[in-house]
Order: sequence, then structure tokens, then C-alpha cells
Amino acid sequence: MLNLFSFVQKWFGQLHFKSKVIVLFLPLIILSLLILGIWSSQIFSRSLIERTTSNVADESQLILSRTDYIFSSVETASNIMVTNINRLYESSSLSSQDSSVARIRFGNLMQSRLSIDVSIFREVDGAVFVDTEGTIYSSYDEKGDKHRIWNKVLLNKDTDSYGTASWMGMEQRDYLTPDQNSPILTLRKTVINIDTGEPYGTLFLMVKEKRLSAYLHSGDSSAPKAYYFLDHDNQIVVAADRDTLMRPADAGLAEAMQQCRLELSQSTCSIKDNGNLITVMNYDRMGWKLVNVVSLSLLTADVRQNVRLMIWIGLFCLVFSLFGASFLSRMVVSPLEQLARAMRKVVNGDIHTVAPVRTKDEIGMIGEAFNFMVGRVRELLDAVRQEQNHKREYELALMSAQIKPHFLYNTLDTIYALNELERYDEAKDTTKALADFYRMALNKGRELVILEQEVRITDDYLSILQVRYPDVFRYEIDIPPELTGTPIPKLSLQPIVENAIYHGLKEKGVKGIIRISAFTQDYKVIVRVEDNGVGMNEEKVKAIMSRHLHEEGARSIGTYSVQRRLSLYFGEEYGLTVYSAVGEGTRVDLSLPMQNIGSEPEDVSSNDC
Repeated sequence: MLNLFSFVQKWFGQLHFKSKVIVLFLPLIILSLLILGIWSSQIFSRSLIERTTSNVADESQLILSRTDYIFSSVETASNIMVTNINRLYESSSLSSQDSSVARIRFGNLMQSRLSIDVSIFREVDGAVFVDTEGTIYSSYDEKGDKHRIWNKVLLNKDTDSYGTASWMGMEQRDYLTPDQNSPILTLRKTVINIDTGEPYGTLFLMVKEKRLSAYLHSGDSSAPKAYYFLDHDNQIVVAADRDTLMRPADAGLAEAMQQCRLELSQSTCSIKDNGNLITVMNYDRMGWKLVNVVSLSLLTADVRQNVRLMIWIGLFCLVFSLFGASFLSRMVVSPLEQLARAMRKVVNGDIHTVAPVRTKDEIGMIGEAFNFMVGRVRELLDAVRQEQNHKREYELALMSAQIKPHFLYNTLDTIYALNELERYDEAKDTTKALADFYRMALNKGRELVILEQEVRITDDYLSILQVRYPDVFRYEIDIPPELTGTPIPKLSLQPIVENAIYHGLKEKGVKGIIRISAFTQDYKVIVRVEDNGVGMNEEKVKAIMSRHLHEEGARSIGTYSVQRRLSLYFGEEYGLTVYSAVGEGTRVDLSLPMQNIGSEPEDVSSNDC
């Protein structure tokens, strides 16, 4: 044994430095890459599946929350619509002896009432009221068979009670539906005279399947997922794929559902079946199950690609080690060690380190590049700190504009006054506009929204102020459909229209107009806000366009914040352009980057539900 060790030691001592490196490190490289490839493949696969399962659970919970919001909103709408129908009957005092003219008038009032309520409650796609005599009133043109509709009224009639709504499940039918090409989910509620207890009839509220399936699209493009809602009969009732709707689940999925039902001790169950990762979550409100199917083959495709990449890297390392051994035999160790020590100091946080450069060869060039890189890092860090400070200032200014208390107080006073004047519909519309405005304004999601949402916030804001100042202004909004997906910082239009009202139109003395429009120009999207108020002189316009917070600070902080946020998010070539003339009005153009038609902008919140 000693003789063998002595022989190896003597043989190794006679090798050149390059050969020693090859003999020592070549087997280590091969063995390390082999172990690393197998181990990392297993770890990455397991980690990827666990992360996907967690993401699916989070996405499923979000889908269920949004779905539950729709159901709750429709049930709330049914309660309000039942109250409105009671009021309509009380105000009309309709009886069986009334003339046909009176009945026609009552029918027109009923259909108008249903149409108005459906337009208010966006989650409801259609409403039908069938009275006890079989007369049908609808918010749309109902062409279904009256006998089949009457049978729906008689269904479970004995179990109906006032105040209780019952969901009838998802159906594909040609009656009681505003869209015969879409499956319909129906809420049924009996309308009863509150004073006498006598039934007036039955109210049906319809929700299209498309409204529910809109939330089933996965946000993770790296691992495509298919979501379904299955009822208690394992029939697909909600799905993004239209071809699978109202059909039984396939045999493999049904078997997995049965297995998951046996293992389902909590609200979520995840199993692997036939190369798929299947996750099931209960939705007890309807007795449905939210099912997600992810292909494990697609999920682990990146892992297999990484394994192949590591094999090629290993082969490259083998070849490169042969050439590298000759370079290591040269006297390059000392300067490299000095450069490595400098790098370690930078890694530990000392960005003021300078590597010594004593030669003009490649190692010297590396040292100079390293020193230049560290200097650039210092400059960039300083710039980032300054930019973050500015951004926090703009965020504080934005938050101040979002939660202005006087706007909330004045709006609540307006709602109170409308109720005192018994203008309940206006009070209800104003309340909903206020809720929609603050829901988006105080949303803690991403700062960028699409233009459609920004216009919706502005519309709510203007509708509230128009109730308060009916004699001051009116407004028009014209946004082309192809531009509604343009990204824009949240609450960019609200400060502009606020300035137009308070500093332009209120001081005019006569009723003015605000127009909001959008168009493309020079590969940019231009959003224009114009009014015919008192206007501004050239000095004020220059102060706004200077991109510096001038002496009018508090009054101009909103416009200044919009200007800076547009520049921060999209670049200095985007921002505000102001045109104004005293006595003629003001026009403000916001320039935004143009998106490709049909593309989805990245990092943009497009759903505020």
C-alpha cells in the first residue's frame, strides 16, 4: 500500500502544472456535474410542483372570491328590485278590474323599472318578472315559450318564501335568457306584498356564464392552467373553453374527482393523475367544485431543458479545462488574487474599493473595467436613491389627492340632501359612483391601470360633481375601443378635470363643458381633456409646463404629480402639454406609449373586482 502511494506521489510530482490540473479537476468536474444535474433536477421539479400548487391555491381562492362577489351582488340586486316592484304596485294600485290601457301603462312602467335596475347592477345580465296571472315583464325582448316560463314559476313554488332567494343552477335554454347562445345562471325570488303577504309574482335574475368564466384565465403564462367549475353531477358549468361547457367531465377527470373526494379533508385537494396535476377546491354556496388541471409535462419542460443545458455545459467545461490548464500554468495567480480580494469587498458591501492595476495586459484591462463598473454602480445607486425619494414624494401627493376628505364630506352631504328631497334614484346612483371611485382610488394594487379603468374612475368622479354642480358644467367622454387598453398611471385624469371644474368652469359664471377624448399621433396615444372655462394666461401655462413645482405649490401639486409620474413610468418624452387662452378655455394633452392592437400591457392592473 505504501509502495502504491509512493508511486502515485512520484508520478504526480513529475507532471506539468497543466497536467496536474487536468488530473485533479477533470474527474471532480464530471462527478460534480453528474451529481448536480440529478440532484437539481429532482429538487427543481419538486419545488416547481409545490410552487405551482401554492399558486393554483391562491388563484383558486381569488377566483372563488370574485365569483362569490358576483353571487352576493346579484342577491343584493334581487332584494332591491323586489322592493322597487312593491313600490311600483303600491303607486299604481293595479287591480283585476282596471282597463287594458292601465295595464299597458303598468307593464311599460314595470319593464322600464327592470331595465333601469339591470343597467345599475352590472352583474345582472337580464331580469324577468312573472305575476300571478302569468303576465311576463322583462328587461329585454323575451321570446321564449310562455308555458315553459310558467312551469319555471311553478317549480318549487311551495318552498318559496319572502326574503329567500334560490339559485336554479346553470342551464342552456331558449327561454328566460337574454342570450340563447350562452348558458345562464338564474336566481329566483318570490315577490310578496309586504303588508298583506299576498304574492305579486316571481322575479328571475339571469347571469351569463361568460361573466363567471371571465375570471378563469390564469395569470401565469409560464405554466398554462385550465380552470373549470363542476356541479354535483360532474358537469362542466363554467369554463374558458366554450367547447366543454354543459358537458360531463371526461372519464379521467371524473375518476380523479372521485379520488379527491375521498381524500378531501380540507377545502383544497391536489393529486397527480395521468401526467396532470389536478387541484380541487369546494364552492359550497352552489355545491360546485373549482377544478384546475396543469400538465406536468409542460410544467417540468424547463427542468428538462435545464438538464440538457447542464450536459452541454459539462461537455464545454471538459473541453475548456484542457485549454484552461495551460493558462493556469502561467504567472497570473497574483494579480488575479488581488482582483478577487477587491471583488469580495464589493460583494460584502464596500463599493468604494479600487483594484490595483499595474499591467496593461488583459488582467489589467479587467481591473480597469472592474474599477469603472464599481464607479458606475456607485453613480447608479445614488441616482436610484434620488429617484426613489422623488417617487415617494409623488406617491404621497397621489395619496393626498386620492383621499381628500372634503370631497367625501361634500358628496355625503349631497347624498343626504337627495334623500331628503326623495330623489332616491339619484342618491342611489351617486352612492354607487362614490363607492366605485374610492374602490379604485384606494386600491393597493399596481400603480398602472388601463385607460378604460381610468376613464371609469373619472366618469364616477364627474358624475358625483355634476350632481353637486348641475349648473356649472356638463361633460362628454369619447374613447375609441382600440385605445381602452393603453396603460396609464392611476388617477392621472382626476386632478386635470378637478382643476378644469374649480379653476376654469366655476369661475366662468355660466354652464360650461368638459370633453375627454383620445386619439393617436406620432406613434403616441394622446388623451385630451378640454374645457371652455376662464382659461389661463401664458405665464401660468409656462409655470405648469416647466416640470418644476412652482410657487403655486398646493394648487398645482396634482398636475405636477401627474407630469412627474408620466415621465417616471414612460420616459421624459411622455407627459403633459397645456394649451390655454384667457376667456376661451384650457386644453390638456396627456401623451402615453402606444400598445400594439390586441396586446396586453405588462404590469397593468385590468381588473378591480
